[in-house]
Amino acid sequence: MSERTVVTWNAMIAGYCSVKDENGKNAVDGLCLFKEMLMVGVSEVKPNDTTLVCLLSAASQLGMMEIGVCIHEFAVKMLCKVEDDVFIGTGLVDMYSKCGCLESALYVFWRMKLRNVLTWTAMTIGLAIHGRGKEALEILYKMGGDGVRPNETTFTSLLSACCHVGLVEEWLRLFRDMERKFGVVPQIQHYGCVVNLLGRNGNLNEAYDFIMAMPISPDALIWRSLLSACKIHGDVVMGEKVGRFLLKFKEKSYEELAHKSEDFVALSNVYASAERWNDVEVVREKMKTKGVFNKSGISSVQTLSTS
Repeated sequence: MSERTVVTWNAMIAGYCSVKDENGKNAVDGLCLFKEMLMVGVSEVKPNDTTLVCLLSAASQLGMMEIGVCIHEFAVKMLCKVEDDVFIGTGLVDMYSKCGCLESALYVFWRMKLRNVLTWTAMTIGLAIHGRGKEALEILYKMGGDGVRPNETTFTSLLSACCHVGLVEEWLRLFRDMERKFGVVPQIQHYGCVVNLLGRNGNLNEAYDFIMAMPISPDALIWRSLLSACKIHGDVVMGEKVGRFLLKFKEKSYEELAHKSEDFVALSNVYASAERWNDVEVVREKMKTKGVFNKSGISSVQTLSTS
């Protein structure tokens, strides 16, 4: 392009930063593009608040607080008060939380003059993943006083993050309050989070009863989550029961057939953990008769050319 505006640069930087990959290469490319944007003679376009929000997202993905702090300082020099910009402020809360500096995230959060639902969600998730579940709940219930209502995404993210905290009763109360206090109707992903929470904590019978009482039909992911918990906690009886439900799902495509393979293997692993080798053999024979085969493992190590 003969001419590039800040919108052009932002479109490319945002494109790199929004496409997440395992090694963070796209985020790195987005940061490199920003560096090129600032180079003398290459571009005289100055970055704006949209640019900084994209860069903070890249720093969050990479978990590199040094870069995030530099972007924060750059934002202060450019905007004077980042707390007045709800999008940059939210980006800072998210970045500091994911980079392990929770106190800095809280400092930015409480100094912000305006907070939207994304700001509150980022702060509650940050507290939850750092093991401060009770504080996360306190902040969530304060959202209403700030004129902000949590949405479906808020509860999905928070319930997922809280599976690692272990506050079972508190999170079950939160699930019950979703519709009663916040007006958010639970969807299949929210039920899945509760099953995962109960299963991780060994409440397998409670998780099973919860699934059976669901007002919507459970999907295969929910049953797989409970089956995995059965293996972890060594409950073969419950594993058999859950496995039967899981194997009833119809095979409609190659992808579902692959999942069916995983389900057979998961059930056989439950038997193997209890040293019930005859049952393991029965499951393997069923796989053969149904034409379901386990996918071979693929190494991610690349061979180097000797030339």
